Amino acid sequence: MKIAIMGAGSVGGYYGGILKKEGLDVTLVCRGTHREAISSRGLIIKSHWGNFNIMIPSEEDPNNIGKVDLIIFTPKLYSNYIAIPQMEPLIHSKTTIITIQNGVSSHKQLSDYFGIDKVIPAATYIESEILEPGVIQQKGSTAIIEIGEINKGHSDRLNKIYSLLSSKYLKIIISEDIILSLWNKMISIGSVGTIMTSFRSSFMEVMELQNGEEILRGTMREIFNVGRSIGVNLDENIIEEKINDLKKEGDDITASLQTDFTNNKPLEIDFILGYVVDLAKEKGISCPYSTTLVASLDKYKKGTINEKNP
Repeated sequence: MKIAIMGAGSVGGYYGGILKKEGLDVTLVCRGTHREAISSRGLIIKSHWGNFNIMIPSEEDPNNIGKVDLIIFTPKLYSNYIAIPQMEPLIHSKTTIITIQNGVSSHKQLSDYFGIDKVIPAATYIESEILEPGVIQQKGSTAIIEIGEINKGHSDRLNKIYSLLSSKYLKIIISEDIILSLWNKMISIGSVGTIMTSFRSSFMEVMELQNGEEILRGTMREIFNVGRSIGVNLDENIIEEKINDLKKEGDDITASLQTDFTNNKPLEIDFILGYVVDLAKEKGISCPYSTTLVASLDKYKKGTINEKNP
């Protein structure tokens, strides 16, 4: 099977590197100094399970790769309008696209463009960062991709992907209801990441504020209500369970939105909590916490404004 990793940054680069290490035919699609370093000295992975340096093909232009059987799609959400059309040279009649992005909507964008039969939505759980061009650090004992068919249920292609991608470096989970899984994740990332970024604080610093937990709980409840309004069967206990789990993790909690903000990069806010706010407006649901948080980051979402010199 021929595999392309589209948008091979910290997450896609990690997955591409470990799949190549497992002997699969993988090409990374990335650019800039990151790709130059990978081309010249290989991809360096530092992980919970050990470190390695592996030579792996990388291309900036998908036209140079040819048709592939599987695409793991990992760009930032704001890049989709560019990245999705760029994949056309990679697609043949049986190509499958696994979309590993934040939020709950990217599978719809891909399905609208390539057809629902080509797309597998996925949620990923991993902490990784690019330490320097060509060097990716994965932290902790979790590297999970949860996959599922849009119309629910198991399928032969899910089973094949499970067998192909599973390793000690990567756990694959097959979800019976991947849309529910994505919304379960949205309750965490839509609230925690946005609050930490808006308050310029760690998770525990937020929780120590006089009304910090109330803001977190209220934002989670709003996401829950919007998900329920479109038929997602979210469990009533999910908010308390998530808050209890988050408190156990404490200051180890990181958020990609906050990392991008700190590094003055564009923010995915419009496609994560902003997407929930837009849905809430359509459904006539009040979301004061979420609306305020999204508005607080609006002028920073292009990553071009320095906070000290607005």
